[in-house]
Amino acid sequence: MRHALGRWINADFLLRIYAEDLRMNRPWVQLAGRVQLAWLITICLFWSISLALHPLDPGYTAGELLDHLQGWMETGKLYPSIEGDGTLRVLNYPPMVLVLVRFLALLGIQPLLAGRLVNGLGVILVVGVIGWWVQARGRDWSASIGSLGLLGASVPFVYGTGQFRIEMWAVLGTVMGWALVDRGRTGRAVFWAGVLLAMSCFAKQTQVVPSLVALVWVWKYRPTELRSILFGYLGTGIVGVTAITLVWGLEPWRHMLIYTTGTYSIMNLGWQFLSHVAPWTPLLSVAAYSVLRGRPEARSDPVWWYWCSALVWSFSAVRSGSSSAYFLDLHMATVMLVGPVLFSAGGVLSGADQASLQIPKTRRHRLLPWILAFQVIGADIAVGTVAWINLSRVSDITEDLASICSEFPRSGPVLTEEASIAQACGHSALIHPFIMTSLSQRGLWDASDFETAVASGEISTAVIGFDPRQPVTGAHLDRWTLPVLSAFRLAPKQTAYPGGVWAVSW
Repeated sequence: MRHALGRWINADFLLRIYAEDLRMNRPWVQLAGRVQLAWLITICLFWSISLALHPLDPGYTAGELLDHLQGWMETGKLYPSIEGDGTLRVLNYPPMVLVLVRFLALLGIQPLLAGRLVNGLGVILVVGVIGWWVQARGRDWSASIGSLGLLGASVPFVYGTGQFRIEMWAVLGTVMGWALVDRGRTGRAVFWAGVLLAMSCFAKQTQVVPSLVALVWVWKYRPTELRSILFGYLGTGIVGVTAITLVWGLEPWRHMLIYTTGTYSIMNLGWQFLSHVAPWTPLLSVAAYSVLRGRPEARSDPVWWYWCSALVWSFSAVRSGSSSAYFLDLHMATVMLVGPVLFSAGGVLSGADQASLQIPKTRRHRLLPWILAFQVIGADIAVGTVAWINLSRVSDITEDLASICSEFPRSGPVLTEEASIAQACGHSALIHPFIMTSLSQRGLWDASDFETAVASGEISTAVIGFDPRQPVTGAHLDRWTLPVLSAFRLAPKQTAYPGGVWAVSW
């Protein structure tokens, strides 16, 4: 019994069964990888082109980024003081991506389109680097194609394409840095790995976790090159910190280090894991067990270390306001580990290994490949469903955008839950509600003046994303203080619009 149980949980044994049952040398397995890659290309193009036809992005953060960009271009301040400037918005992120977007905007490209183009370039580069990395590790284009195709089953990846986002550039620097750590054979290559890993932190500061893990890996397995990567990493970090401080002063560090830490919710963590980890459980399990129960030297694999760092960091989704972007690194590292197992042209095992093993032909063992297949297909369906739901909402809002815009005053900042709607109407948002409510809860911002202005009708109209007459739950509850929610509920005029948008007026 003990022997049988040991063989059941042994991933090497399971992978041998997988290889035997699916007969991975057969062309249809590689065909499946190509079909999955075609799905990735199709859904990303459909998603991106469809969004390009609308004046707003579905993501909450996309509208805020556009608001920050417009504010920077109009006032010259990217990180305004919430005390001195009276500005009710906070930029939690480093400036690198917004610098790139502003460069395109200064060339005459419409700001929202500029943001989408910069993000799209990041997506293309990420796909190219992952494909090259997988191929370089195994000299197998079938594995590379299949690995990339699995990204089509990732909601965090597909949802992040086509919008004005910063995460792709953050992940790009991390993946390129790890790829050079893995494949680089010279001190110069490892130096540039350090540069890229540091640059990823200037796209999004959360990338400091996988970048520091990369430094630990070099220290442990390639100590002779530790100096090179530290020189690149610390040198780039010092230059970046100095440049930000010289241009914007100390305010960015309050925005990025103090204001960004928020409240925490186990319920939110559970929901995020249910949405972005649970559907990938079969693939995540194969990734983990293929290392833990495989060859001991596999545990020194840089991809495995990258995967572990991404898994640990995914628990930071306990922070209120976290989203699918928190799982981008985890999904990318997973396809790096699993793709070669599933789609290598030569199969998982050599012919000699397969011949030397007596594999029991039980029905239970034959379930493994089908579980993996149904998981990928189910995730593909989920990706398409998420895209369709969000596109439908954006289309509904766009169709009635003129009526929604007519609720706002003719000029000046407007009170809206989603900054993207304000921008689509030619306004800036008066407040970014989630971050400011978080600061209020932490005692870093006094919300009383704003609450009084709303309750007294000093602000004539608010456009929100929920029915004010019903109990408020989820993300909406995190975006407004209780006095403001009460004012919304008691507003004498409440008008419903398509896409779940409501206008309340006093």
